[in-house]
Amino acid sequence: MISYPEPSILKKIKIQTLLWLVLSTIGLSSAWAVPNTPPGMVYVPEGYFQMGQSSSEAEDQKPMHFVYTSAYFIDKHEVSNAEYKKFLEATGHVKPKYWEDDRFNQPDHPVVGVSWFDAMAYSRWKGRRLPTEAEWEKAARGNDDRLYPWGEKWAKGKKLYFVNVFGMEDRYEFTAPVDYYATGASPFGALNMAGNVWEWCLDWYDKDYYRISPELDPEGPEATQMKVLRGGSWVNNIDGVQVTQRARNLPEMQNNIYGFRTVLPLR
Repeated sequence: MISYPEPSILKKIKIQTLLWLVLSTIGLSSAWAVPNTPPGMVYVPEGYFQMGQSSSEAEDQKPMHFVYTSAYFIDKHEVSNAEYKKFLEATGHVKPKYWEDDRFNQPDHPVVGVSWFDAMAYSRWKGRRLPTEAEWEKAARGNDDRLYPWGEKWAKGKKLYFVNVFGMEDRYEFTAPVDYYATGASPFGALNMAGNVWEWCLDWYDKDYYRISPELDPEGPEATQMKVLRGGSWVNNIDGVQVTQRARNLPEMQNNIYGFRTVLPLR
């Protein structure tokens, strides 16, 4: 049975969203509502958002439910090869798979071939962590029921210059620069949260977790075998990069479609 939020929760979400829009419009969002944002990150305020979708054919995206997250910062871009290189040089950490592959090793493209453990090691080195699945989806989706960071599927037109998916129509056969596709930004300003590379999340994966997920700052189920990845990649089509899509794999897996970004909580 689908669990719907109480009217008071819906009212609170609408008030939060309206307040944020008003503050942004009059130029107070950065002066009053937003703390000092670290370079290269964007701010995601506390509050409720809609997670999952009840109309999906994928059972692990059901049901749509309302989740509250505390405020946090999240990387505006996926971690690039240039950024990851600094980590390797500072720590002596083992190089990721595909590091020498000319298809993927451009400095401004996302690092690929990193396992969940590699992503966690980098995050700790930065004094951060990986995003929870809820934090990731909120940063990609905003406070409304959109299925793409930019809104509707074809809101930016049918020329795919706003997302990196399968084929060459988007100008890149493999990965694209992490700061490309600015017109496909999420409501909070994060780029490439659809397409380019699947991104590791903090959570273990459970296909039924949404049915038992806590309302406040969910951190995923107890340990299972696989970790969550979100966002789709350059091998997916446009329907495969909806912000509600969930993927999973063993945390030691390294793939040329896997990357990550980090989070700095304010809790």
